[in-house]
Amino acid sequence: MTYIIRQATLIQKENSSHNSRVDLLISDGKIEKIANNISESNAEEIVGDDLCVSSGWIDMRAGLTDPGYEHKDTLNNILDTAAFSGFTSIVTLPSTTPKIADKASVSYLINASKNHLVNILPTGIIEDPNSKGDLAEMYDMYESGAVAFTNGDDEVSNGLLKKALLYTKPFDGIIISHPSDKSLEHGGVVHESSMMVATGLKMSPSIAEYVSLNQQLEVAKYCDTPIHFSCISTAKSVEIIRDAKKSGQQVTSDVSILNLCFTEKELLQFDENFKVYPPLRSEFDRRALIQGIVDGTIDAISSNHSPQNIEGKAVEFDYAESGALSQQFMFSWYEKYLAKDIPMDIFVKSLTHGPNDILGKKNTNIEEGVMANLTIFDLNRKWQLSQSNNTSKSSNTHEWEKEQKGKVVGLFNNNCVKLY
Repeated sequence: MTYIIRQATLIQKENSSHNSRVDLLISDGKIEKIANNISESNAEEIVGDDLCVSSGWIDMRAGLTDPGYEHKDTLNNILDTAAFSGFTSIVTLPSTTPKIADKASVSYLINASKNHLVNILPTGIIEDPNSKGDLAEMYDMYESGAVAFTNGDDEVSNGLLKKALLYTKPFDGIIISHPSDKSLEHGGVVHESSMMVATGLKMSPSIAEYVSLNQQLEVAKYCDTPIHFSCISTAKSVEIIRDAKKSGQQVTSDVSILNLCFTEKELLQFDENFKVYPPLRSEFDRRALIQGIVDGTIDAISSNHSPQNIEGKAVEFDYAESGALSQQFMFSWYEKYLAKDIPMDIFVKSLTHGPNDILGKKNTNIEEGVMANLTIFDLNRKWQLSQSNNTSKSSNTHEWEKEQKGKVVGLFNNNCVKLY
């Protein structure tokens, strides 16, 4: 089929049409023409009050529930949710049951998304699930399509990190770490602060993150290898990464949309949907994370999307599972909480060029003659997440059935199209 995206503001800083309103003609999955006004009688038109179009978004951190946790979401649910949210690619965590630890499990994920609009970019586990302290079959997973290696939210010892960095160095494998010193966390579930003392909940200090991050940076420097830090959440972490980049070290990072938009004060209501990991921290930390995105210290914004079923959330706060639905709200939360501080082109870059640069992948340009990999979004479209449009089996969000402004209205990728 043939489609025309009508009068959309093109968001791609490197493009000569950046910030200009254009029509895009797409036929058989290919961008045929970009112009001010395209006449095509046989095309289906995509219109909106305030449309924007960018390269397809990439989520650097999406929870994976299949295999092992299909009662929370199946692979098809995960892919459909990513599409609904504007993502044409998602980097998945390996923390399933069994873990993504060999070439067969990597191939399973890649094959599952073969005929879908959304690409799964799987990560493999670093540590062998059957032999603590030893590496998993990292090269086999890399050959099968794993884009990086991570232990997810589980701690990685400095010794194991050193092994992993040196082992993957010859084939340019990417190591992703979520820095955390579990002995300093003390099993805490909320940020350690005077505000949280009154809740009586176990607290997790920010030092648990930045001490681990600092040590792992030193290990990476010793190995002379890049390292990516996922879901940083503290002002001190931003400062350390900023200084490391200035000194020339190969370090990248991402931040969860949850930590950019919300703070510990949300927890005073004991809403289990705000129990996330890393925990929501102070307003000072939130402002530092925003500044890190604006000045380029932080390279990407991830969703940290984590479906949890009602049995995991409708319990006392201490016993509730960590995680929230967040992919679906990436753009509406940007519009509501971040647009005044983070320019649109920087936000889009953190979902496109930023992830591609981290993963060592070629950036997708919006130009005539190339296959379309596009996300189309409307600044003014009103909507709400409800049973009628929720593509997830889970509904663990404080935003359930609340009105949102700003919505993804269409995607093109893999010669497929999805319009909402």
